Amino acid sequence: MNLITINTPDGAGYAEWAKNSAPVLGKANGAMAMGLCSPTSGAEVMGDHYLWSFFDSQKTAWQTDPMNPVVAQEVSKMKVKRTVRSWDNWRIVRAAESLTDQGYYYNLWVSTDNLAGYLKALDELQEELVERGFDITMQVFVGDTGRMSGKVMVSLGSSDAAVLGAAMDARTEPWFGKILGRLEGNREYLHGFSMTCRTFYQQN
Repeated sequence: MNLITINTPDGAGYAEWAKNSAPVLGKANGAMAMGLCSPTSGAEVMGDHYLWSFFDSQKTAWQTDPMNPVVAQEVSKMKVKRTVRSWDNWRIVRAAESLTDQGYYYNLWVSTDNLAGYLKALDELQEELVERGFDITMQVFVGDTGRMSGKVMVSLGSSDAAVLGAAMDARTEPWFGKILGRLEGNREYLHGFSMTCRTFYQQN
């Protein structure tokens, strides 16, 4: 995943540009999908937004010229004042089965010295949530560049905000705590935030 963090006082204007330009940008960069996430709570800086692109491989992502002529032309159409705060690559270690046009997400940045154990616990948690009737997706990323290199980002999501909220409520349940309890002392929470995400482009 290529992830660009931008900050702007005109989130609606930036989202409109991204919606119109994503099909052109995605095809020009060889992306599988592209969209925008906007924090609803827990933003590092108010006005942050995340422009993301998913690729079929790191090879495709890394060989892409991020400012090829087609991309440069689309960027020139943007009339919104914005600041690019970071531009990073994340490795996808657990992918969601599908993307929705719009979804609601809780993201957590974690530092861990036991990645394999943490991923195993997350897999168990995902299975348990689904078995208990929660229509929840889970994606897991590991940072390859920037200040989050080597850190884990867990993204818990649903197309229904209430379902995501119910999954958050479930953290007080014994079965939930039992799964994560095995990781006590093996991970450190760094930052948590909630977002609304929209998919503006998907490969046919």
